[in-house]
Amino acid sequence: MTSSQPITKKVINSPETCVDDNLRGVVTLFPKLQLHPKHRVVTVRRKNDSGRVAILSGGGSGHEPFAAGFVGAGMLDGAVAGGVFASPPTGNVLYAIAHLYKYNSGGVLVLLGNYTGDRLNFGKAFEKAKSAGIKVDGYIVGEDVASCQNKTGGRGMCGEVLLFKMCGAMAEKGYDMDAILNMVEIIHKNMATLGVCLTSCSLPGQPPLFNILPDEMELGAGVHGEAGIEKLKMKTAKEIVALILDKVIARRNIEAEDRVVAMINNMGGTSLMEMNIIAAEIKDYLNEKQIKLERIYSGHYKTSLEMHGFQICLLRLPEENKKLFLELLDAPTEVGVWSGGVLSKRREGEHVDDDTLLQSVKRKADSGPVLPPNDQKMLRDSLQAAATELIKNEELLNKLDSGCGDGDCGITLKNFGKAILKYLESASFEYPANVLWDLSEIAETDMGGTSGGIYSLGLSAASQALATSTTNDRKTWLKALKGGMKAIMTYGGAEPGDRTMLDTLHAVMEVFQETLEVDIITLLVRINEAAQKGAENTAKMEARAGRASYVSSEHLQGEDAGARGVAIWLEAALSTVTGHH
Repeated sequence: MTSSQPITKKVINSPETCVDDNLRGVVTLFPKLQLHPKHRVVTVRRKNDSGRVAILSGGGSGHEPFAAGFVGAGMLDGAVAGGVFASPPTGNVLYAIAHLYKYNSGGVLVLLGNYTGDRLNFGKAFEKAKSAGIKVDGYIVGEDVASCQNKTGGRGMCGEVLLFKMCGAMAEKGYDMDAILNMVEIIHKNMATLGVCLTSCSLPGQPPLFNILPDEMELGAGVHGEAGIEKLKMKTAKEIVALILDKVIARRNIEAEDRVVAMINNMGGTSLMEMNIIAAEIKDYLNEKQIKLERIYSGHYKTSLEMHGFQICLLRLPEENKKLFLELLDAPTEVGVWSGGVLSKRREGEHVDDDTLLQSVKRKADSGPVLPPNDQKMLRDSLQAAATELIKNEELLNKLDSGCGDGDCGITLKNFGKAILKYLESASFEYPANVLWDLSEIAETDMGGTSGGIYSLGLSAASQALATSTTNDRKTWLKALKGGMKAIMTYGGAEPGDRTMLDTLHAVMEVFQETLEVDIITLLVRINEAAQKGAENTAKMEARAGRASYVSSEHLQGEDAGARGVAIWLEAALSTVTGHH
């Protein structure tokens, strides 16, 4: 549906180039930083191994200065940028990890926000890096009060930046990976964030995402342009601050005589005058509650483009960690979010990628069972049928997806189908493990969106299950199915019953397991029946994970698009296999 509102004006060259142009601007302002343009990665320039742990973060663009603006000594060693409000692809995350590990042999600690796309794409990068012998670990940050009751936890907000500062300081002091991770866990448990917005934002080249009446505000707004969880009448600064802090303090059980650090995050369009007023009201509120304010920071930390609004994050300082927490926050840093400083000195040198990094993290090929020629043809024909059917059902899947997302499930699966058909023109089907791995790479590069991350993870895990098997039988394929599902649940955070594609896969897995020994035609029929029933059942489920869980149930009409998508391609593939028997 076309919006009747005009496109918002922005000083950019084009919506397509704005992310890359922004990153070029970052390294123009701070030449001590290194841009790896093809991978949208910004790092500290290094020539030698530091021997310590490197801190990496990243995510969608549109939250500036997060995360590239926080790259510098004492904070992040690197940042990887996705599209506007979109997770960076796995390949770019993997590149960033590989680059940092090359110069930081203590390992790479990755801090990422609790968003499905980031969990999936960063998760697969972790697995690929580990398989190549890279020491890497990650921590998912989700301190948002507004979404803390979600099954997968709260969203990551500006509290991430406090972790950048404290982890960066620990890394500079020589703490090892385990020590930093242990401290991150303590910090995260003592942190909470909540905010409000007075207006929405707009993606480059688009109109505002939603409307707020002049006398209203939204409590619990997110940093991806999301509206809040509650619409309220406009209040004074004192009243808004009290409303937010009441909920933040309750979330972390902060009491009189506790010591805290406060951060005020400008969501992009709030004036300095307003921010200063908010700071004063925070101090007055905490003084009244006899809560000791040790530090307060204010500025643009993790914006939502030009959204007019702000967030308040409180970090409680446990008595046993108070001294260390403050030392880490006060430690020197060279990050470029402040005007001037050592990062502003002119430096020569090209901004280039090291194209050798990813060559060492490719999967070993030619492993697992070998298919005879007839089975190779059957696998090829099944994929062709599945891909063709996905392309045909674009409109249906987009319609099912429109109530809880941006209505693009059909588009992403169509893209997957088209890429598979192209792949079939020259692919070898001798090793099914290789085929599934190739499909996972296609999902990663050609699908896009959260669906691409989910399919890529599932297929790569299924490929690994096949690669470690020696026989091409039903038990092997059941093992692959279970392996794929486990990976999706581990990194996606969803489980069967949460109204996702897992509900179709789980129904198939149960029937497959129960009827493993029946004749092949009966098995195929029962699997297809289970898939159709699994997709149909999602129409009656409450969404408890993924994007659908963030919207009211009244917007969820019909089956889950992802679950129906699985049922569609599976039915086409099974029908083809039946024809070969």
